[in-house]
Amino acid sequence: MSSMMIFESSVYVSELLNRQMVSAAQELAQRAVAACARHYDFDCDEALEMLGLVNAHVCHSKVKDVKPKVIIEKSSFPLPFNGELNYECCYALRQNSGLYTQCKSVRNGVNPYCKQCQVLSDKSDGMPEYGTIQQRVEVGIYDYVDPKGRKPVAYSKIMKKYKISKEEVLDEASKFNIHINEAHFALPIVEKRGRPASKTVDKSAIEKGPKGRPKKDKKVIQIEGDVDDLFAALVADANEPQEPEGKNEVKEVKEVKEAKIASEKEAKEAKEAKIASEKETKKAKIASEKEAKKQEKEAKIASEKEAKEAKIASEKEAKKPSEGKAKKATKAAEGKAKEVTAAAAVASLKPDEEDEQDVVKKIEVDGKKYLKSKKSGIVYDYKEYIDNNNQLVIGKWNNTTNKIDFSKSEEEIEEEYDEDDEDE
Repeated sequence: MSSMMIFESSVYVSELLNRQMVSAAQELAQRAVAACARHYDFDCDEALEMLGLVNAHVCHSKVKDVKPKVIIEKSSFPLPFNGELNYECCYALRQNSGLYTQCKSVRNGVNPYCKQCQVLSDKSDGMPEYGTIQQRVEVGIYDYVDPKGRKPVAYSKIMKKYKISKEEVLDEASKFNIHINEAHFALPIVEKRGRPASKTVDKSAIEKGPKGRPKKDKKVIQIEGDVDDLFAALVADANEPQEPEGKNEVKEVKEVKEAKIASEKEAKEAKEAKIASEKETKKAKIASEKEAKKQEKEAKIASEKEAKEAKIASEKEAKKPSEGKAKKATKAAEGKAKEVTAAAAVASLKPDEEDEQDVVKKIEVDGKKYLKSKKSGIVYDYKEYIDNNNQLVIGKWNNTTNKIDFSKSEEEIEEEYDEDDEDE
């Protein structure tokens, strides 16, 4: 990135400075006129009055504040730090994809930072987040470390990210008169992590020998008078095949280790078998308890059901005869009452010698005609009386319901009794 600034030249002076300049200019002009008057012999006061230098003053007009115009041109991809400091731009560093380059904004007056970087630096104790360009210039290109301990990214990684070549970088930098250091095009050295590789030893150079500890030289004890037997014993001992001491020790250690592993395996298997048997026992116990509870519950329900059924049956048997007798007695009483009512009605229809003749009135109920006694309320069959002159009692008028309470004949009552007996 690069920025080009165009300024319009202008001078700003205060009112006090204006007055001082007027006084100095007036004094200088008066001294010059006085010197000329002495040399050329003319009247100094007249010359000063003629030139208007007696009460001189400076006229000034209002000048508009013109802000500098800043034209910022951006590169098509990030360019690396070129090791230079631009005094016209902000002194704060920008991350710029990890390259830590100088901020390209114009400084805020005499302030070393632009407005945005000044706000950020005020939040972090007066120091910009990524440091200053002065700190960047004091160290090498890749030796700079920001306040948070971060280092610049190798520019070769940026080139790989944006898929650009060295020629394209140089061409783009030439547009902004930027010189690119060749160190930016060098590939970074990648340090391998982890432990350092152990030094390999050429095993072929080592002389091979028997494994284990070296043999100890056996002391030969010679007994006087027994030279032949000792010599024979030594020869026999040398002829016997003997295993190296180191091999025997390794074998013993291996056997002990195998025995230990076998014992641990057996103990583990025994423990697993014990746990499995305990688990099966617990499972069987829970199943048996569950089955016993189930059977107990079923037996209890069955016994309660049987007791309930027996109770209902006994109550039904005890209730059946009494209900039949009560029903028969009720029906018989109703039949007798109806007979008495009918007899009373017939008797009331017959004229007594002492009473006056009963007066009947023709009525119509549900589209059918009847004769109703005004005195007793007995209802007669109208058609039977008209056709056969027979006073057939049908029932009695009910003043409460305004309907006829029909009476039954003795044959109908007996038929009802017979039907009830059959039902029982």
